[in-house]
Amino acid sequence: MRYPKLLEEKNLNILLNIGDTMTEQQIFEKLIPLIREITGVREDQIKMESGLMMDLGAESIDLLDFSFLVEEEFGITIEADEFEQQAKKRIPGGVYENDGLLTEKALEELRKALPEVPAEYLKPGLKKIELPSVLNVAVFVHIIQRKLAEKSQEINNA
Repeated sequence: MRYPKLLEEKNLNILLNIGDTMTEQQIFEKLIPLIREITGVREDQIKMESGLMMDLGAESIDLLDFSFLVEEEFGITIEADEFEQQAKKRIPGGVYENDGLLTEKALEELRKALPEVPAEYLKPGLKKIELPSVLNVAVFVHIIQRKLAEKSQEINNA
C-alpha cells in the first residue's frame, strides 16, 4: 500500500511548493509530456489552442487516460462530465439536452464555462457526446489551475 502514500506525498509537495501560484505556463509545460504520451505528437505541435481530439488526434479513451495522468501529476481529479455538471448547475429546472442535442441554454452556459473554446464550436446542433471533441489544451490548463488553487485554499483553511 505504498503507492497511495507516495501519491499523497507528491500531491502535498505540489501544493506546498506551488499552491495557487502555479502559472498557466508552468501547467502547460507540465501537460506537454502527458499530451505527447496519449497522442504521440511532437512537442512543437502542442499549443494552448490545440484541440486534443480535433487537432492532436486523441480519441475519447485517450481523454480518460489523460485524466488519470493529470490526477497523478497534479493530484487533482477532472470528472468526465465536469463541464456538463457546471452548465447544468446554471440552468436549474432547465433542459440541458433534447434527443442528444444540447439546448441553446446549455450551449450558452457552456460558452460561459468554457471561454477557451471558440464560440463557433459551441453552436446549435452540437451533440452531447461531441462535447469532448471541442476541448482544447487551454481548457485543461485553466481547470487544473483552478482546482490547484481550490485545493491549496482548503489546506490553508485547515
